[in-house]
Amino acid sequence: MVSNPRVAVITAAGGPMGSAIARRLSNLGYAVALNDRSARRLSVIAQELEGAHGRVLPIAGDATSREVARALTAAALEEWGRVDGLVNVAGGVHGPLNVPLEDITDEDWHRTIDFNLSSAFVWMQEAGRVMLTAGSGRIVNIGSTSWSGSPDRSHYAAAKAGLVALTRSAATQWARRGVNVNIVVPGATTTTVADRGDGTWVQNWASHNPLGRPNNPEDIADSVEFLVSKASRNITGQVLTVAGGLNPSL
Repeated sequence: MVSNPRVAVITAAGGPMGSAIARRLSNLGYAVALNDRSARRLSVIAQELEGAHGRVLPIAGDATSREVARALTAAALEEWGRVDGLVNVAGGVHGPLNVPLEDITDEDWHRTIDFNLSSAFVWMQEAGRVMLTAGSGRIVNIGSTSWSGSPDRSHYAAAKAGLVALTRSAATQWARRGVNVNIVVPGATTTTVADRGDGTWVQNWASHNPLGRPNNPEDIADSVEFLVSKASRNITGQVLTVAGGLNPSL
């Protein structure tokens, strides 16, 4: 076992947002345990960080799998002796990006809920138990401004609203046990539909917020950096919206 002062577990670490977060925390001196469903994408970021800083542990697999979450958490604990942070990045819409409620299939509903909400639940349990035993830790979930309601992605909105509720519930339960839990809620981000090749859609969406521009992955990494740091020691159960001045609410 190699001693290291800080260890972070990050899901969807091979994607644009997850890799930006992994890169940021690694640059700050964290050992990083990385998960992504794509072994190819995971290998790219793992090799980059291994070459730059070392202290990288990647395990590919579906983020909704408890076995994968348990395996990576246990491996990080064995390798470095601790888990200080968890960043749940995994999420997205299964099936068509824009679809009315009446046309959402059962498969797309369940997969979207699982990918965005159930995955966070599984990782929070597995990594959270380690943090609770240690009496300290930081959990940051990545949500979406869609949590307040969406005109064309009801399943995604429901999942992200559930993630806000899960975050707040965990924060309340674990506050006096040393574990802070918060959620970063990005608005239009250049990664939102990156895999679908429609960057124009993201820019058009962002043009309606006060700042008039979308996030880039580093904007989200900035927020995560703050929430896993000692500077956020008295912050838990909060929704940090990063959306160019857009403030969604129920």
